[in-house]
Amino acid sequence: MRGRIITEAERRVLRRYERAVLRMSPRQRAVFLAHVVGGLSYRQIAHQQRISLTEVECHLWLALAVLDDERKPRYWWQFWKR
Repeated sequence: MRGRIITEAERRVLRRYERAVLRMSPRQRAVFLAHVVGGLSYRQIAHQQRISLTEVECHLWLALAVLDDERKPRYWWQFWKR
């Protein structure tokens, strides 16, 4: 089965999310992808990564904050702060 062709606007959104995932720390990225793409529960991720459930929640929360930051519109003057 062939997938549909994505529009240029959809391609730009995908690139923004890819940049956001690459800006995450390695642990945040691993937890985020294991949960969202892999469909693992917090408990399974904690066992796999050898971290506590609280750490899984924290890393996932931070990863979502990175995604949210990427989603917000940027104005030219905001780039001077970085």
